[in-house]
Amino acid sequence: MTLNELKLQQKAVITALNHQDIALASRIMALGLVPGETIELMNVAPMGCPLQVKVGDTLISVRKSDASLIALQTAG
Repeated sequence: MTLNELKLQQKAVITALNHQDIALASRIMALGLVPGETIELMNVAPMGCPLQVKVGDTLISVRKSDASLIALQTAG
């Protein structure tokens, strides 16, 4: 499953960043989106992009195209 497939208020654990651009992957990880962190989808913009996610106590906006590259594992 990837971040763009998560449902509202659903939580999951980040397992991998599948991005070829190392610079962009580094920026995403600098925001706290790193493997092992729990992430929760809080909101989706009316047109479907961006997604607002919560990692720890931080809210982050992520483009849908970038969200499709963040692999997750759900708890259940």
